[in-house]
Parts: sequence; C-alpha cells; structure tokens
Amino acid sequence: MTAKRRPKRRTPASLDRSAKRAAQKEAGAFDGRFRPRVVRSRKTYARRPKHRGRSTE
Repeated sequence: MTAKRRPKRRTPASLDRSAKRAAQKEAGAFDGRFRPRVVRSRKTYARRPKHRGRSTE
C-alpha cells in the first residue's frame, strides 16, 4: 500500500510568485515572442570591428 502524500506547506510568498507566473503565462510572456530563448554568455569577448572611424576609400 502506498503512503498518502501530505500537501506541501505554501508560504504567502510562494503563493504570490505562482499567481504572478500564472498571470504572465496567460499574457504569453513565456511563449518565446517576448524574450530570447537563450541568455547570451558574457564569458566570450565581444570583439569590436577595427578602424571604426575610417572610411573604406
């Protein structure tokens, strides 16, 4: 026989977070249109083009 699971104790902060997240899901915030899928790594060096001010004559 399996043991009955007791419901987890929910704090007011966790209830508030879950309500906010549900509202954001309803608004479509997590469907990929409003935020990128991947956060770009800041460990790689962002190279700037050389000689930015010069013209290409």
